[in-house]
Amino acid sequence: MRDKVSIPRAELMHPAVRTDVQILINKAEAALGEKLAIRLVMTLRTIAEQDALYAQGRTTPGPIVTKARGGQSFHNFSLAFDFCLLRDTDGNGTWETISWSELADFNVNGLPDWKEVVKVFTDAGWEWGGAWSSIHDAPHLEKRFGYAENCKDLFVRYQRKNFIPGTQYVNL
Repeated sequence: MRDKVSIPRAELMHPAVRTDVQILINKAEAALGEKLAIRLVMTLRTIAEQDALYAQGRTTPGPIVTKARGGQSFHNFSLAFDFCLLRDTDGNGTWETISWSELADFNVNGLPDWKEVVKVFTDAGWEWGGAWSSIHDAPHLEKRFGYAENCKDLFVRYQRKNFIPGTQYVNL
């Protein structure tokens, strides 16, 4: 992982995916080349944080940004992350710009860089929010482990405190 900001965010991921995320980011970054990096923008989002986001645009000011209430997002169980791409535009080893473009081909290999990242993860069994028919959530990747899209069973485990011993991560 090239982006130091992403390292502690990756450490928040569920133990069942944490190493996988780090390995797959390294694989994707190798394909992207030295001038691009992946930033984990959001990994764990607590139930309370999810409820606050859900309230936005409904009962609190701001635009609506999610359809998921607390317990209905794989972020709430550290099984999802949102990402963007970082660019080193001047070749000095620092990231000057952020890209959310799904079409940009900054490494000029004929493939959109975003799709290169998505392919690495989907080939490893991750779901991409950009492929959903209900909403288009291009920055989002999640690992479901066979759980339904609405996370109901995971939320029940959370409510029953069915956690990995000594943690707040639900047993899968």
